Amino acid sequence: MIKKVNHIGFAVHSIDDTLKMLEKAFGTKELGRMEYPAMGQVSCLVAVGSSRYELMEPIGDKGVVPKFLANHGEGFHHISLLTDDLDQECADMEAAGIAITAKMGDTFFTHPKSTGGIVYEVTVR
Repeated sequence: MIKKVNHIGFAVHSIDDTLKMLEKAFGTKELGRMEYPAMGQVSCLVAVGSSRYELMEPIGDKGVVPKFLANHGEGFHHISLLTDDLDQECADMEAAGIAITAKMGDTFFTHPKSTGGIVYEVTVR
């Protein structure tokens, strides 16, 4: 069962530039960064009030984020949802006709063509 929205993901050219704007405009605070070389990105989790955003910056020109930026420019990329049973959630979504594009450890992603144009990242904690 989905418990809540975990964060909203945005593809950006520069985490630092975007973070400066968000800090100035909204008082955003950086919570941490992680590099994902195999995915071609650096991710930065930020707090915006009681909500969280993930800023995703490309590393090189290979991976989801570089491709997304080339095709769509900066902006909204995905909604991350928390579940208490990842395997059941994945099975339920597939049974409902939702295509799963990737499964990685404690996370899976939906294909936007099967979810009204929105990528959902579903993770367990």
